[in-house]
Amino acid sequence: MTLQAIVFDFDGLIVDTEGPGFVSWSELYDEFGQKLTLDDWRHATGYVGGFDPGLHLEKLLGHKLDWSVYAPRRESRNWELTLQQSTLAGIKRLMVDAHNRSIKIGVASNSGFGWVDQGLERLGLRHFIETIVTRDMVLNPKPAVEDSEPGSRAAKAAGMRVVAIPNQFSERQDLSIADLIVPSAEDLSIERLVELVLNR
Repeated sequence: MTLQAIVFDFDGLIVDTEGPGFVSWSELYDEFGQKLTLDDWRHATGYVGGFDPGLHLEKLLGHKLDWSVYAPRRESRNWELTLQQSTLAGIKRLMVDAHNRSIKIGVASNSGFGWVDQGLERLGLRHFIETIVTRDMVLNPKPAVEDSEPGSRAAKAAGMRVVAIPNQFSERQDLSIADLIVPSAEDLSIERLVELVLNR
């Protein structure tokens, strides 16, 4: 058996979109004198239909908020912060190495196609990617190289070997289902991924 393809998650693995999400929501919480904790946010990382910070904030306040006012502003701030992010360490090198060895590269994400496709274009990575599968393209979101517990579980359920690279939020999740956990893509190489596949 050889390494034929590598499937990457997008949010929190290729680029830090989790941090901007946390910061933009934290700023909104601060406006109301409330605190969004890392422990709260870990339930939002990688989950579909999990932690909803808007509902959580309303629960803390004890009343509904007019999201037609707050949502656009929070989303604009999130986008502003996201645009400041670059590819996370080691990811581009891994993609270049895979591409040079004719190993196919895919991206599977619980985000929408537009968000992922535009993000890959902005980061200069889109031309490496052969296939993108997002939540709006499947009945059961995938969620392989992952950053979260739900993504790792989904990849394992699909029969893949899983490498988890946790971020500051998902490191609080149970990633023990992954075949390998590393602190950064800097710790990965094609050779190490091949070895992981061969030792199946």
